[in-house]
Amino acid sequence: MDTSKISFGEMVAGASGLALFIFMFFPWYGLKTEVEGLGEVEGVNGNAWEVFSIIDILLLLVALLAVGMAVARAAGAMPADLPAPAGMIVALAGALALLLILFRLISAPDPDITGDAVDLSRKIGVFLGLIAAAGITFGGYTAMNERKGGHAPRA
Repeated sequence: MDTSKISFGEMVAGASGLALFIFMFFPWYGLKTEVEGLGEVEGVNGNAWEVFSIIDILLLLVALLAVGMAVARAAGAMPADLPAPAGMIVALAGALALLLILFRLISAPDPDITGDAVDLSRKIGVFLGLIAAAGITFGGYTAMNERKGGHAPRA
């Protein structure tokens, strides 16, 4: 593997993809419930794997794509017959991850608990995941603009 073949944007996207994968194990939501006589009680925390049903798989695929692009470029195994430049594919996948996390940041998933006053509070993982997804998007966009046609090696 020759890391000198990796551009700055590919490094950013790959590192951000690895970070997103790690952040998916951090707590993303915390359960708060109202208990009579006790007031608001903090419950269990849920990470991205526990809270989401489909979004976690999509985030994993985006993270693997970002890391895979950097590894393939370093190994000199980047396919030449991609339908679009690799940086563009990663940027679009990162934008999808960014939108999905932003959507779940604004609209928290419904807990599977029945009760009157159940709320999911946002924890640090969702914010770190949002930053990592933005890093993937930025890295892919930068990689797309660093290489002529998305395929030429850096000087």
